[in-house]
Amino acid sequence: MTDIDLTNIDVTNLDLSALDRVAVWYGNLPDAAQKALSIVIGAVVAYVVFKIVAKIIKGIVISAIAAILAFLLATVPGNMILSNAYDRVEQQVTASLSQAQ
Repeated sequence: MTDIDLTNIDVTNLDLSALDRVAVWYGNLPDAAQKALSIVIGAVVAYVVFKIVAKIIKGIVISAIAAILAFLLATVPGNMILSNAYDRVEQQVTASLSQAQ
């Protein structure tokens, strides 16, 4: 298959999609400009993805911290209340047994 040099062909009258037109424009750029454009677009995409992932991770970390705090708030005071109740019942039973003897 023979390569066609699109630099000498008028593509304005051809039925090309927007993506095809961008591809033709990109293909007509010098090699250095193609590499520079690729690096710039790659950096922009990497930055956007980084920001999205950072927000997701931040949300996960905040959710994990909230879950841990909720767990501690639910278990520690609950344990203390039940422990105090058990101690009180134990004292009442001990006092009742002491009086019965």
